[in-house]
Amino acid sequence: MKKFILILATFLLVVSAGTACQKLDQSVFNIGGGVSTPEYAATPVRVYSTPLPAFEPLQFAWFYKPPQQANDLGAVAANFSMLILTRNDERERQNLRDMGNTAPVLQYLRFEAIMDPGSCTAKPYQNQVAHLEGDFCQLEEQHPDWFLRDINGNEIRYDQSQYVLMDPGSESWRAYFLEKVRGFQNDAGWAGVFLDNVDGGLGRFDNMNLLLAAYPNDDSYQAAVKDFLAYLRSNYFAGSGKLLFANIPYIEDEAAWLDYLTSLDGAMLEAFAADWQNGYLSEGDWLNQLDLAEKTQAQGKSIILVTQGNISDEERMQFGLASFLLVNNGRAYFRYSNDQAYRELWWYPQFESDLGQPLGPRYQDGDLWRRDFEHGSVSVDPKKHSAAIRMN
Repeated sequence: MKKFILILATFLLVVSAGTACQKLDQSVFNIGGGVSTPEYAATPVRVYSTPLPAFEPLQFAWFYKPPQQANDLGAVAANFSMLILTRNDERERQNLRDMGNTAPVLQYLRFEAIMDPGSCTAKPYQNQVAHLEGDFCQLEEQHPDWFLRDINGNEIRYDQSQYVLMDPGSESWRAYFLEKVRGFQNDAGWAGVFLDNVDGGLGRFDNMNLLLAAYPNDDSYQAAVKDFLAYLRSNYFAGSGKLLFANIPYIEDEAAWLDYLTSLDGAMLEAFAADWQNGYLSEGDWLNQLDLAEKTQAQGKSIILVTQGNISDEERMQFGLASFLLVNNGRAYFRYSNDQAYRELWWYPQFESDLGQPLGPRYQDGDLWRRDFEHGSVSVDPKKHSAAIRMN
Protein backbone atom coordinates (compact mmCIF):
# COMPACT_ATOMS: atom_id res chain seq x y z
CA MET A 1 0.00 0.00 0.00
CA LYS A 2 1.50 3.28 -1.01
CA LYS A 3 1.98 5.78 1.78
CA PHE A 4 -0.56 8.52 1.74
CA ILE A 5 0.82 11.82 0.57
CA LEU A 6 -1.38 14.05 2.64
CA ILE A 7 -3.08 13.05 5.92
CA LEU A 8 -5.84 15.20 7.27
CA ALA A 9 -4.54 17.82 9.68
CA THR A 10 -6.99 16.78 12.35
CA PHE A 11 -5.47 13.35 12.57
CA LEU A 12 -1.92 14.70 12.60
CA LEU A 13 -2.84 16.80 15.61
CA VAL A 14 -4.41 13.82 17.34
CA VAL A 15 -1.42 11.61 16.71
CA SER A 16 1.07 14.25 17.81
CA ALA A 17 -0.88 14.69 21.05
CA GLY A 18 -0.56 11.01 21.81
CA THR A 19 -4.29 10.41 21.86
CA ALA A 20 -4.54 8.53 18.57
CA CYS A 21 -3.56 5.01 17.69
CA GLN A 22 0.02 3.88 18.14
CA LYS A 23 2.27 3.34 15.12
CA LEU A 24 0.76 0.88 12.71
CA ASP A 25 3.44 -1.79 13.02
CA GLN A 26 2.84 -2.24 16.73
CA SER A 27 -0.73 -1.08 17.25
CA VAL A 28 -4.04 -2.63 18.21
CA PHE A 29 -6.99 -0.63 16.85
CA ASN A 30 -9.80 -1.81 19.12
CA ILE A 31 -13.03 0.12 18.80
CA GLY A 32 -16.12 -0.63 20.86
CA GLY A 33 -16.96 -2.56 23.99
CA GLY A 34 -17.81 -6.12 24.92
CA VAL A 35 -19.23 -8.98 22.92
CA SER A 36 -22.50 -10.90 22.76
CA THR A 37 -23.68 -14.19 21.38
CA PRO A 38 -25.15 -13.76 17.89
CA GLU A 39 -28.52 -15.34 17.22
CA TYR A 40 -27.99 -15.55 13.48
CA ALA A 41 -26.88 -18.95 12.19
CA ALA A 42 -24.60 -17.96 9.30
CA THR A 43 -24.32 -20.06 6.18
CA PRO A 44 -21.00 -21.87 5.84
CA VAL A 45 -18.25 -19.81 4.27
CA ARG A 46 -16.46 -21.17 1.22
CA VAL A 47 -13.06 -22.58 2.14
CA TYR A 48 -10.22 -21.88 -0.28
CA SER A 49 -9.01 -25.12 -1.87
CA THR A 50 -5.94 -23.24 -3.12
CA PRO A 51 -4.46 -19.94 -1.95
CA LEU A 52 -5.92 -16.79 -3.41
CA PRO A 53 -3.78 -14.96 -5.96
CA ALA A 54 -1.86 -12.20 -4.22
CA PHE A 55 -3.82 -8.95 -4.00
CA GLU A 56 -3.91 -5.71 -2.06
CA PRO A 57 -6.16 -6.29 0.99
CA LEU A 58 -6.82 -2.54 1.27
CA GLN A 59 -8.18 -1.14 -2.01
CA PHE A 60 -10.02 2.15 -2.25
CA ALA A 61 -12.56 3.66 -4.67
CA TRP A 62 -12.94 7.39 -5.46
CA PHE A 63 -16.14 8.96 -6.88
CA TYR A 64 -17.90 10.92 -8.48
CA LYS A 65 -16.04 14.19 -9.05
CA PRO A 66 -12.44 15.29 -8.44
CA PRO A 67 -11.66 16.36 -4.87
CA GLN A 68 -12.70 19.88 -3.93
CA GLN A 69 -9.16 20.72 -2.86
CA ALA A 70 -7.03 20.59 -5.99
CA ASN A 71 -3.91 19.63 -4.04
CA ASP A 72 -5.68 16.46 -2.88
CA LEU A 73 -5.61 15.05 -6.40
CA GLY A 74 -2.11 13.67 -5.87
CA ALA A 75 -3.29 11.76 -2.82
CA VAL A 76 -6.12 10.26 -4.85
CA ALA A 77 -3.63 9.27 -7.56
CA ALA A 78 -1.37 7.58 -5.02
CA ASN A 79 -3.96 5.67 -3.02
CA PHE A 80 -7.14 4.93 -4.99
CA SER A 81 -7.34 1.97 -7.36
CA MET A 82 -10.89 2.44 -8.70
CA LEU A 83 -11.91 5.86 -10.04
CA ILE A 84 -15.31 7.23 -11.11
CA LEU A 85 -15.52 10.73 -12.61
CA THR A 86 -18.00 12.69 -14.74
CA ARG A 87 -17.94 14.36 -18.16
CA ASN A 88 -15.96 17.63 -18.01
CA ASP A 89 -13.49 15.99 -15.58
CA GLU A 90 -11.19 14.99 -18.45
CA ARG A 91 -8.44 17.38 -17.38
CA GLU A 92 -8.29 15.91 -13.86
CA ARG A 93 -8.47 12.44 -15.38
CA GLN A 94 -5.34 13.19 -17.40
CA ASN A 95 -3.65 14.72 -14.35
CA LEU A 96 -4.22 11.47 -12.48
CA ARG A 97 -2.55 9.58 -15.31
CA ASP A 98 0.36 12.03 -15.32
CA MET A 99 0.79 11.38 -11.59
CA GLY A 100 1.19 7.67 -12.28
CA ASN A 101 -2.27 6.33 -11.48
CA THR A 102 -3.20 3.47 -13.82
CA ALA A 103 -6.60 2.57 -12.30
CA PRO A 104 -9.62 2.30 -14.60
CA VAL A 105 -11.61 5.56 -14.78
CA LEU A 106 -15.33 5.03 -15.25
CA GLN A 107 -17.72 7.72 -16.48
CA TYR A 108 -20.62 8.46 -14.13
CA LEU A 109 -24.11 8.54 -15.68
CA ARG A 110 -27.58 8.68 -14.17
CA PHE A 111 -29.47 5.56 -15.23
CA GLU A 112 -32.95 6.34 -13.96
CA ALA A 113 -33.50 9.98 -14.92
CA ILE A 114 -32.64 12.95 -17.10
CA MET A 115 -32.27 16.56 -16.05
CA ASP A 116 -34.73 19.36 -16.64
CA PRO A 117 -32.42 22.41 -16.49
CA GLY A 118 -35.36 24.82 -16.19
CA SER A 119 -35.43 26.17 -19.72
CA CYS A 120 -34.75 24.97 -23.25
CA THR A 121 -31.65 27.16 -23.52
CA ALA A 122 -30.07 26.36 -20.15
CA LYS A 123 -27.05 24.04 -20.04
CA PRO A 124 -27.83 20.83 -18.14
CA TYR A 125 -25.47 18.83 -15.95
CA GLN A 126 -23.18 16.42 -17.75
CA ASN A 127 -24.00 13.51 -15.43
CA GLN A 128 -26.89 12.23 -17.59
CA VAL A 129 -27.60 11.59 -21.25
CA ALA A 130 -29.84 14.62 -21.99
CA HIS A 131 -26.66 16.68 -21.79
CA LEU A 132 -27.15 19.29 -24.51
CA GLU A 133 -29.16 22.49 -24.38
CA GLY A 134 -32.68 21.71 -25.53
CA ASP A 135 -32.37 17.92 -25.08
CA PHE A 136 -34.93 17.74 -22.30
CA CYS A 137 -37.47 19.92 -24.09
CA GLN A 138 -37.14 17.87 -27.25
CA LEU A 139 -37.61 14.56 -25.46
CA GLU A 140 -40.57 15.78 -23.44
CA GLU A 141 -42.28 17.15 -26.55
CA GLN A 142 -41.48 14.40 -29.06
CA HIS A 143 -41.22 11.29 -26.89
CA PRO A 144 -43.61 11.55 -23.93
CA ASP A 145 -43.95 7.76 -23.94
CA TRP A 146 -40.30 7.42 -22.84
CA PHE A 147 -41.08 8.98 -19.45
CA LEU A 148 -42.03 6.93 -16.42
CA ARG A 149 -45.57 7.71 -15.23
CA ASP A 150 -47.50 7.27 -12.03
CA ILE A 151 -50.98 5.71 -12.05
CA ASN A 152 -52.45 9.15 -12.81
CA GLY A 153 -50.28 9.56 -15.91
CA ASN A 154 -47.98 12.19 -14.38
CA GLU A 155 -44.23 12.53 -14.89
CA ILE A 156 -42.24 11.68 -11.79
CA ARG A 157 -39.81 14.33 -10.57
CA TYR A 158 -37.47 14.48 -7.58
CA ASP A 159 -34.30 16.24 -6.34
CA GLN A 160 -36.04 19.64 -6.33
CA SER A 161 -37.87 18.55 -9.52
CA GLN A 162 -34.60 18.77 -11.47
CA TYR A 163 -34.59 15.09 -12.41
CA VAL A 164 -37.39 13.36 -14.29
CA LEU A 165 -37.67 9.57 -14.22
CA MET A 166 -37.52 7.57 -17.46
CA ASP A 167 -39.16 4.24 -18.29
CA PRO A 168 -36.56 1.42 -18.23
CA GLY A 169 -38.91 -0.77 -20.29
CA SER A 170 -39.15 1.61 -23.26
CA GLU A 171 -37.22 0.14 -26.18
CA SER A 172 -36.86 3.53 -27.87
CA TRP A 173 -35.53 5.11 -24.69
CA ARG A 174 -32.99 2.29 -24.37
CA ALA A 175 -31.79 2.91 -27.93
CA TYR A 176 -31.43 6.66 -27.30
CA PHE A 177 -29.55 6.03 -24.06
CA LEU A 178 -27.13 3.63 -25.75
CA GLU A 179 -26.52 6.02 -28.64
CA LYS A 180 -25.40 8.68 -26.16
CA VAL A 181 -23.23 6.17 -24.29
CA ARG A 182 -21.49 5.15 -27.53
CA GLY A 183 -20.67 8.77 -28.25
CA PHE A 184 -19.33 9.42 -24.75
CA GLN A 185 -17.20 6.28 -24.78
CA ASN A 186 -15.48 7.21 -28.04
CA ASP A 187 -13.15 9.05 -25.69
CA ALA A 188 -10.50 6.38 -25.04
CA GLY A 189 -9.73 7.88 -21.63
CA TRP A 190 -12.90 6.35 -20.22
CA ALA A 191 -12.56 2.69 -19.26
CA GLY A 192 -16.34 2.29 -19.19
CA VAL A 193 -19.50 3.56 -17.54
CA PHE A 194 -20.79 3.67 -13.97
CA LEU A 195 -24.61 3.79 -13.87
CA ASP A 196 -26.12 5.37 -10.78
CA ASN A 197 -29.53 4.50 -9.31
CA VAL A 198 -30.12 1.15 -10.98
CA ASP A 199 -32.86 0.43 -8.47
CA GLY A 200 -33.39 -3.10 -7.22
CA GLY A 201 -37.06 -2.52 -6.49
CA LEU A 202 -39.80 0.08 -6.01
CA GLY A 203 -38.44 1.51 -2.76
CA ARG A 204 -37.73 4.92 -4.29
CA PHE A 205 -41.37 5.24 -5.33
CA ASP A 206 -42.67 3.85 -2.05
CA ASN A 207 -40.77 6.64 -0.30
CA MET A 208 -42.59 9.16 -2.52
CA ASN A 209 -45.96 7.44 -1.93
CA LEU A 210 -46.32 6.79 -5.64
CA LEU A 211 -47.72 3.87 -7.61
CA LEU A 212 -46.44 3.28 -11.13
CA ALA A 213 -48.72 2.80 -14.09
CA ALA A 214 -46.51 0.21 -15.82
CA TYR A 215 -44.93 -1.57 -12.84
CA PRO A 216 -47.27 -2.70 -10.09
CA ASN A 217 -44.66 -4.66 -8.11
CA ASP A 218 -40.94 -5.21 -7.61
CA ASP A 219 -40.80 -8.18 -9.97
CA SER A 220 -42.16 -6.24 -12.95
CA TYR A 221 -39.82 -3.30 -12.38
CA GLN A 222 -36.79 -5.55 -11.82
CA ALA A 223 -37.55 -7.41 -15.07
CA ALA A 224 -37.53 -4.13 -17.04
CA VAL A 225 -34.24 -3.00 -15.48
CA LYS A 226 -32.64 -6.41 -16.03
CA ASP A 227 -33.65 -6.34 -19.71
CA PHE A 228 -32.27 -2.79 -20.07
CA LEU A 229 -28.89 -3.86 -18.65
CA ALA A 230 -28.84 -6.94 -20.90
CA TYR A 231 -29.57 -4.68 -23.88
CA LEU A 232 -26.58 -2.47 -23.03
CA ARG A 233 -24.36 -5.49 -22.53
CA SER A 234 -25.27 -7.32 -25.72
CA ASN A 235 -25.37 -4.27 -28.00
CA TYR A 236 -22.21 -2.55 -26.83
CA PHE A 237 -20.30 -3.49 -23.71
CA ALA A 238 -19.78 -7.19 -24.43
CA GLY A 239 -17.67 -6.47 -27.50
CA SER A 240 -16.25 -3.04 -26.74
CA GLY A 241 -13.71 -3.85 -24.07
CA LYS A 242 -15.42 -1.22 -21.89
CA LEU A 243 -16.54 -1.90 -18.31
CA LEU A 244 -20.12 -1.54 -17.05
CA PHE A 245 -20.67 -0.91 -13.34
CA ALA A 246 -23.81 0.10 -11.46
CA ASN A 247 -24.91 1.39 -8.09
CA ILE A 248 -27.83 -0.85 -7.05
CA PRO A 249 -29.91 0.73 -4.26
CA TYR A 250 -33.26 -0.43 -2.85
CA ILE A 251 -32.25 -4.09 -2.77
CA GLU A 252 -34.72 -6.19 -0.80
CA ASP A 253 -33.13 -9.55 -1.59
CA GLU A 254 -30.03 -10.81 -3.31
CA ALA A 255 -31.89 -12.27 -6.30
CA ALA A 256 -32.25 -8.90 -8.08
CA TRP A 257 -28.61 -8.03 -7.38
CA LEU A 258 -27.38 -11.32 -8.85
CA ASP A 259 -29.75 -11.00 -11.82
CA TYR A 260 -28.46 -7.53 -12.63
CA LEU A 261 -24.89 -8.69 -12.12
CA THR A 262 -25.08 -11.04 -15.11
CA SER A 263 -24.86 -7.96 -17.37
CA LEU A 264 -22.39 -5.99 -15.23
CA ASP A 265 -18.68 -6.08 -14.50
CA GLY A 266 -19.18 -4.72 -11.01
CA ALA A 267 -21.62 -3.07 -8.63
CA MET A 268 -21.71 -0.68 -5.70
CA LEU A 269 -23.29 -1.30 -2.29
CA GLU A 270 -23.61 2.26 -1.01
CA ALA A 271 -24.62 1.55 2.60
CA PHE A 272 -22.29 -1.30 3.56
CA ALA A 273 -21.93 -2.63 7.13
CA ALA A 274 -23.60 0.46 8.61
CA ASP A 275 -26.92 1.87 7.49
CA TRP A 276 -27.63 5.37 6.16
CA GLN A 277 -27.35 8.35 8.50
CA ASN A 278 -26.22 7.15 11.94
CA GLY A 279 -27.97 3.78 12.04
CA TYR A 280 -26.57 0.28 11.83
CA LEU A 281 -27.78 -2.84 10.09
CA SER A 282 -29.18 -5.78 11.97
CA GLU A 283 -26.77 -8.66 12.43
CA GLY A 284 -28.67 -10.71 9.88
CA ASP A 285 -28.56 -7.94 7.26
CA TRP A 286 -24.86 -7.39 7.96
CA LEU A 287 -24.15 -11.08 7.37
CA ASN A 288 -26.26 -11.05 4.21
CA GLN A 289 -24.15 -8.18 2.87
CA LEU A 290 -20.94 -10.08 3.58
CA ASP A 291 -22.34 -13.14 1.78
CA LEU A 292 -23.33 -10.95 -1.18
CA ALA A 293 -19.86 -9.39 -1.40
CA GLU A 294 -18.27 -12.84 -1.48
CA LYS A 295 -20.72 -14.21 -4.04
CA THR A 296 -20.15 -11.18 -6.28
CA GLN A 297 -16.38 -11.68 -6.30
CA ALA A 298 -16.73 -15.45 -6.72
CA GLN A 299 -18.45 -14.71 -10.06
CA GLY A 300 -15.41 -12.73 -11.18
CA LYS A 301 -17.19 -9.40 -10.63
CA SER A 302 -16.02 -6.36 -8.66
CA ILE A 303 -17.83 -4.71 -5.77
CA ILE A 304 -17.47 -1.21 -4.30
CA LEU A 305 -18.40 -1.17 -0.60
CA VAL A 306 -19.21 2.24 0.89
CA THR A 307 -19.74 2.78 4.60
CA GLN A 308 -21.73 5.94 5.31
CA GLY A 309 -20.69 8.08 8.25
CA ASN A 310 -19.20 11.33 9.54
CA ILE A 311 -15.53 12.23 9.31
CA SER A 312 -15.09 12.30 13.10
CA ASP A 313 -16.77 8.93 13.76
CA GLU A 314 -13.66 6.75 13.71
CA GLU A 315 -15.47 3.91 15.46
CA ARG A 316 -17.97 3.68 12.63
CA MET A 317 -15.23 3.96 10.02
CA GLN A 318 -13.30 1.08 11.55
CA PHE A 319 -16.40 -1.10 11.77
CA GLY A 320 -16.89 -0.65 8.02
CA LEU A 321 -13.21 -1.11 7.21
CA ALA A 322 -12.87 -4.31 9.25
CA SER A 323 -16.09 -5.68 7.71
CA PHE A 324 -14.59 -4.97 4.28
CA LEU A 325 -11.38 -6.79 5.22
CA LEU A 326 -13.42 -9.85 6.18
CA VAL A 327 -14.65 -10.25 2.60
CA ASN A 328 -12.17 -8.65 0.21
CA ASN A 329 -10.96 -11.46 -2.03
CA GLY A 330 -9.19 -9.18 -4.48
CA ARG A 331 -12.14 -7.61 -6.30
CA ALA A 332 -13.57 -5.39 -3.56
CA TYR A 333 -12.95 -1.65 -3.04
CA PHE A 334 -13.75 0.41 0.06
CA ARG A 335 -14.66 3.96 0.90
CA TYR A 336 -15.78 5.64 4.11
CA SER A 337 -17.66 8.88 3.45
CA ASN A 338 -21.24 10.08 3.06
CA ASP A 339 -23.31 11.17 0.10
CA GLN A 340 -22.87 14.84 1.02
CA ALA A 341 -19.07 14.61 1.22
CA TYR A 342 -17.92 12.52 -1.73
CA ARG A 343 -15.66 15.36 -2.93
CA GLU A 344 -13.86 15.48 0.42
CA LEU A 345 -10.75 13.40 0.96
CA TRP A 346 -10.89 11.53 4.26
CA TRP A 347 -7.91 9.45 5.36
CA TYR A 348 -7.17 7.52 8.54
CA PRO A 349 -4.07 5.77 9.95
CA GLN A 350 -5.85 2.40 9.68
CA PHE A 351 -5.90 2.78 5.89
CA GLU A 352 -2.14 2.23 5.89
CA SER A 353 -2.15 -1.03 7.87
CA ASP A 354 0.21 -3.54 6.25
CA LEU A 355 -1.70 -6.73 6.96
CA GLY A 356 -0.15 -8.74 4.16
CA GLN A 357 -2.06 -11.50 2.40
CA PRO A 358 -5.09 -13.21 3.98
CA LEU A 359 -4.39 -16.70 5.28
CA GLY A 360 -7.95 -17.86 4.59
CA PRO A 361 -11.59 -16.73 4.59
CA ARG A 362 -13.49 -15.15 7.45
CA TYR A 363 -14.57 -17.47 10.24
CA GLN A 364 -16.71 -17.29 13.35
CA ASP A 365 -14.96 -17.35 16.71
CA GLY A 366 -17.49 -17.33 19.51
CA ASP A 367 -19.21 -13.97 19.36
CA LEU A 368 -16.93 -12.50 16.71
CA TRP A 369 -16.13 -12.82 13.03
CA ARG A 370 -12.41 -12.96 12.31
CA ARG A 371 -9.94 -13.16 9.47
CA ASP A 372 -6.22 -13.83 9.74
CA PHE A 373 -3.52 -12.20 7.63
CA GLU A 374 0.22 -12.62 7.28
CA HIS A 375 0.96 -9.66 9.54
CA GLY A 376 -2.14 -9.38 11.66
CA SER A 377 -5.86 -10.05 11.97
CA VAL A 378 -9.24 -8.35 12.03
CA SER A 379 -12.28 -9.08 14.16
CA VAL A 380 -15.80 -7.69 14.10
CA ASP A 381 -18.69 -7.91 16.53
CA PRO A 382 -21.81 -7.22 14.41
CA LYS A 383 -24.07 -6.75 17.44
CA LYS A 384 -21.87 -4.34 19.37
CA HIS A 385 -20.75 -2.64 16.15
CA SER A 386 -17.17 -2.92 17.36
CA ALA A 387 -14.07 -3.93 15.43
CA ALA A 388 -10.36 -4.47 15.93
CA ILE A 389 -7.45 -4.44 13.49
CA ARG A 390 -4.43 -6.05 15.11
CA MET A 391 -0.88 -5.98 13.77
CA ASN A 392 1.52 -8.74 14.76
